[in-house]
Amino acid sequence: MRLLVSRILKYSLVGLTTGTSIYYLHKNDYSFSHIGIVRFARVGVVASQTMIDYKWSLRGLEVDSPIYDEKIQKCHQRGADRLLALARRNGGVFIKVGQHIASLQYLLPEPYTKTLSVLHSNAPESSFEEIKSLNDVFDEFNSQPCGAASLAQVHKARLKSTGEYVAVKLQHPHVRARSFVDIVTMELFVGIAAFVFPNLHLNWLVNEMKRNLPIELDFVYEAANADRVRQMFAHLPFLKIPKIYYELSNDMVLTMEFCEGGKINDLEYFKANKIDRHKVCKMLGRIYSEMIFKHGYVHSDPHPGNIFVRLTPTGNEEIILLDHGLYVTLPDDLRIDYAHLWLAILKADKNEIQKISERMNVGSQYGLLACVVSMRSWDAVSKGIIKTKRNEHEIRRVQNFAASLIPQISLLLDSLPRQMLLLLKTNDLLRSIALRLKAEHNLDSFTEMSKHCVQAVYFHSIASSHFALERFRLRLKMYTLLVGIRLYEIYLFIYCLFLKT
Repeated sequence: MRLLVSRILKYSLVGLTTGTSIYYLHKNDYSFSHIGIVRFARVGVVASQTMIDYKWSLRGLEVDSPIYDEKIQKCHQRGADRLLALARRNGGVFIKVGQHIASLQYLLPEPYTKTLSVLHSNAPESSFEEIKSLNDVFDEFNSQPCGAASLAQVHKARLKSTGEYVAVKLQHPHVRARSFVDIVTMELFVGIAAFVFPNLHLNWLVNEMKRNLPIELDFVYEAANADRVRQMFAHLPFLKIPKIYYELSNDMVLTMEFCEGGKINDLEYFKANKIDRHKVCKMLGRIYSEMIFKHGYVHSDPHPGNIFVRLTPTGNEEIILLDHGLYVTLPDDLRIDYAHLWLAILKADKNEIQKISERMNVGSQYGLLACVVSMRSWDAVSKGIIKTKRNEHEIRRVQNFAASLIPQISLLLDSLPRQMLLLLKTNDLLRSIALRLKAEHNLDSFTEMSKHCVQAVYFHSIASSHFALERFRLRLKMYTLLVGIRLYEIYLFIYCLFLKT
């Protein structure tokens, strides 16, 4: 009898395991890659390999010695390669995290940011079999996506009703269902990393993903953002926001106007179409300066795959802003403080930098905050970043400085107001575009930002004043500063003309 019961239990367990496995395979379209435990195991393997690699490779070596520097660079590259492979295998949330890591140039060593930057434009695609049911809505539907991102991919199609070409953004199958497990997985391994490396504070990264991912997965929210920004910038003829076809959209499908153009970091496209890269950089600077300092409503994913550029039929440059799923709304006090901070950095006013840093909860790290915001060395910040031109030596110093202060920088990010995290990410992505366009030393971007910082600070002070004479004095001072900036712009224009001749 005992033997019979044992056999029944054994076969029941086998049957239950087999049945459960078949059920989960069916739920995941018979793909092992989509099963949570498989994805969890991949993260565990990569995390373990990377931690062991660092501990083993650097054992017994003196920090800052030549052999230590050589070994740790190789560890960084191997770790980055593992993370890239993991992001591509697991997809979805992991692609999004990889993109975020790639933007943390002020925090992580170059091998990580450089290796993972490919995820901004070369995210994995879903097969056409998974989305072919949409084919009967359109006359034409290109099975080859014209763009693939972390959460979705975009196909070109033609409407049956009007014959218009549209861009159809389709959420990757399974990404929504897997997102909860993926975030829990990341939270667990961030906790393990904090246990192994006590000075590493990465909770802010997981918290941002938990807060933002549900919003990014709702394409109805993205459509509303696009409409809001189109109205907000109706006065700028050089900014194009594709219109939305609401009758062909829902929370997982977004149909919008198809806009031709080249990526904003494609220098060959600029040359072939005779597009002025400095002018485009200034236009982009104005758009984002208004978003940040005037409206406090900021598109927070400005990587090159989301910003296109083209010439209009009249021959003018036009910027096309795509992917409106992630925006940050700045409280007025933070918007004004951020404007004050940039003005203090531009004036090299250390006391003001410290005062603003205290209001942002990082007073003791004011120098580090200024360096992270400006991506310049403290020496350059102290002398004035407009007066000192960034060179290769300073870039290497900043990278080495960041790599040596990862615990302090991660603590800084953990202490800042949460909206600052997306602002810093946006800041770095815009800076990388300027770097690619070889316009990072273009003073036009500083003058554009300075104007909006001055207006933000003084309009706020004017609105807060109860005395007419004080308001008049503030307006007079504001317009005096704006005239000074305008005169400086004219000087730069004449100087550039002189150089060309």
